[in-house]
Order: sequence, then C-alpha cells, then structure tokens
Amino acid sequence: MKTILIPTDFSDPANNAVNYAVDLSNHQDIDQLILFSQFYVSLFEHMYPSADLIQPSDNEIMEKKQEIISKLEQLKANVISRLKPGINVKIVLLESSLFRAVLNMIEKEKPDVLFIGSNNYEGEESFIGTHMIEIAKISPVPVMIIPPATVYEPIKNALIACDFKTLNHVSLLERLHKIKHWPHPKLALLNVDPGKKHLKPEHPALEIKGIIQELLQGYQYEIHYADDEDILQGVLNFADQNQQQMIIALPGVHSFLYHLTHQSITEGLSKDANKPVLILK
Repeated sequence: MKTILIPTDFSDPANNAVNYAVDLSNHQDIDQLILFSQFYVSLFEHMYPSADLIQPSDNEIMEKKQEIISKLEQLKANVISRLKPGINVKIVLLESSLFRAVLNMIEKEKPDVLFIGSNNYEGEESFIGTHMIEIAKISPVPVMIIPPATVYEPIKNALIACDFKTLNHVSLLERLHKIKHWPHPKLALLNVDPGKKHLKPEHPALEIKGIIQELLQGYQYEIHYADDEDILQGVLNFADQNQQQMIIALPGVHSFLYHLTHQSITEGLSKDANKPVLILK
C-alpha cells in the first residue's frame, strides 16, 4: 500500500482509524496519508429554515467551514509529529455529501485503500462509522474497517471468510494480489457452512484446492471449515481462537460482505470484532 485515504469527522472512531494508519505507516512502506472531511449545506437549507426556524447565514456557513479546516490542520500537525520522515500528509475539505465526497476523493487521489473507523455503541458514535457499510459497497477500492480501541500490530496471520461451493467465489481470492505492497500474511481460509454443503460442491474438492493453490501463489495458507449456525459468530470465534489478526471479506452475493448488509450483522461487527476487517473489491 502506498496511499491511505481516511475520511474523518473528528470523532473517537475516526481518530482511532487515523491512529491505526499512522502506526501502520511507521512500520510499512507508505508514501502518503490523505485526511479529508466534508461539509454540505443543501439547497433546501439555503432556501428554507430548519424545524427550529433557523436558517443558516452565509457567515455561519463560512465560520463552520473555517472551523473544519482548522480541525484538519490540527489533525495534520498531530499526525506529522508522530510519523517517520518521508511520509506526506495531505488534508482536504470537500463541499459535498459524504458518499459523493468519498467517491470524488477516490477518483482524484487513486488510493490503495480506504480506512474507516467503526462505531463503539457504548461511546461516541461517528457519522462516518454509521455509514461504513454503505461506503464499503460504493467504494471501488479496498476498505479497511478499524474497530473501536484496535491498535496496530504487524499482520502475520489473516482470516478469509470463503464459500468453497462455487469456483466463482474461490476465484475472488486473486484480488489479494491487486493490493500493492501487501505484507503477505499467512492465510486461514474459513468456510462457515452449517449445512455442510461443501461436502457436495459443484466441483470436486481437489479441483477447488488446485485453483486455490494457483491463485494464492506466494502465500502460506490453510483451509478450515466450521459449522456454526451464526456465520458472524463462527468467523469471530475462529479468529479469536486461532489468533487471527485481521479478517478479510470477499465481495459477492455468497460472501461475508453480503451478510454485512444485514443490520444485526453490521452491529455485531462494529461492537464485537476486535480485529480490523479488510473488504476487497
């Protein structure tokens, strides 16, 4: 990874994502951190007062923008003071909605990965963290979700939640190679399969294993199965019990990412996962 893009609303979850990126950058070959925030006043707000009969003036809007810029500059100074020399730090304020701001920044800056801090529902919530799944779905680049209180450590072991029933899903493993300067941790490929459908796959097990071996050249890996009825809990239990430092989610309708769109799973990931989650695209 050369460039990390981090949206911030200056909340605790967003700050934790920044802290993780700083520590990672000090141990990996990172060229640039881009911190950005967004400020959006709709045309409706300009034309009509709010429910409290308050209509923002141009001066109030300008003051709010200056306040955000000041916070970005303070955050940049803090980040630079903690980074090793040679890493560039850039700050940007966009006057657009959150999703448009994310897409505009990705199109302009071409980052390798987008970092998002997920909410801790026992503490301060982040507007960005609340919309992390929507952001992950629209992002054309990999998204790293940083859970509350997670601190950086070198990633030597990573868990990939897989579905071995179809070759189409197995082939998504190739996307690991598209992340530049990836540290190549040892991979645990986990198929959470309460129905034991993997025992009768569309393709013979040896064929699937052969394709995995070809796709994961350069990686050490092991294949595991679990029969937990709760897919999320099965993944989290395996990660904890086997000292996995990161969970990698593949895209697609049969993937762990698909289940993240369900609210209960989203809340579970935000509150229960104590490890970063990398969502490939």
